[in-house]
Amino acid sequence: MRVLIVAASPEAVPPLPNDIDYVIGVDGGYQTLLDHGITPNLVVGDFDSFEGTVPDEAVRYPSEKDVTDLEIALEAARGHGATEMLVYGALGGRLDMTLGNIGLLEAYPEMRLYADGQVVHLARTGRHTLARRDDHYLSLIPWKQANVSIRGVRYPLERHDVVSHEALTISNEWDAETAELIVHDGTVLVMYVKK
Repeated sequence: MRVLIVAASPEAVPPLPNDIDYVIGVDGGYQTLLDHGITPNLVVGDFDSFEGTVPDEAVRYPSEKDVTDLEIALEAARGHGATEMLVYGALGGRLDMTLGNIGLLEAYPEMRLYADGQVVHLARTGRHTLARRDDHYLSLIPWKQANVSIRGVRYPLERHDVVSHEALTISNEWDAETAELIVHDGTVLVMYVKK
């Protein structure tokens, strides 16, 4: 089941996908959905970033809580049987929230984060095929540390140890229609970033 989740980042949201089974509006992301003519199946949040009238059927949470509104939405999506979670409006804005949202990729492997010109997901141990996008860079950032092989790109690596404080794997480009990432150990943030 493909679940669209729209959060409240102040950054511009790219066009939203149509082939979705379930839609969740997260706090101010509810307004973004309304602006796109989409009525969500579920609305959650503490509504500190939404200025309109909160719908009666919204699931409200207190602003002082131990989880973010996005985490609540992700758990709801999982509870509805999500196999894919396409999350918009969770990058940009406050840096602490952006980093926290990226960190959620560890707990929700079915999640991908989308922003204007960017897509982020977490690759775990195994082989990953990464389709070419001519107008994007391919950045592969170790989530802490990893051992990787990267093929089909301008700057390949073979069983190379990479760590998060090095920029070695940022702004690569495709040499073939697909690139192959093999994560031998660790986890890697896969980022498509518009040029």
